[in-house]
Amino acid sequence: MKTFTVALVTALFIPALYASAQASDDLIITPANPVWLLERPDVDSPMLTTARTFGDSAYNDFHTKASLEISCHPRNPTAGLALQITPEVLGFDIEPFHGKDASTNGPLRMTTGTRTAIELAVSGVWAYAGSFQIGTIFAFSTQVPRDELAYWASDAARGQTLKLLLAPAMAGGQPLTATFTLPANNSGLKQVIQPCLGAAGA
Repeated sequence: MKTFTVALVTALFIPALYASAQASDDLIITPANPVWLLERPDVDSPMLTTARTFGDSAYNDFHTKASLEISCHPRNPTAGLALQITPEVLGFDIEPFHGKDASTNGPLRMTTGTRTAIELAVSGVWAYAGSFQIGTIFAFSTQVPRDELAYWASDAARGQTLKLLLAPAMAGGQPLTATFTLPANNSGLKQVIQPCLGAAGA
């Protein structure tokens, strides 16, 4: 039965979807056992694959799931990061961050483990939720510095906590926060980001 189940899942999702997880007989994704899920948003364009993992987002007293998507296109060797949330559940006003006429761009404060925090400007748009979600989500997008990207691909990053804090649009407001645990198996992430790491001679 196990062999049949694995074969069926593979037939349904390959080549549009791949799962990277710790080597075991069963693939069970839980908050305590996060994985990098590899997606090909466009099956006709094999040049772009994304790595996604899931965590928690919070605003005021509300919590809901969040996803973190990492992408790297060989023709644009700076890796992209998208923090994806469901703003309605959180009661978070995305309008100041939305579109080309946005009145603010963050910053987004990123802290990986005990490393020094970095601040990045973001842009926000409504986007397709991906293969594992239904409908649309709101995505805060930015570019990941290469040294941070290289750290995420290293053994030292396995199991580290990644914290994101988006500065409020209005003075005195509460920040939006998101927390992720970097998966113990990072081979899927390394596969996706290799063009970006290799572009600078890694």
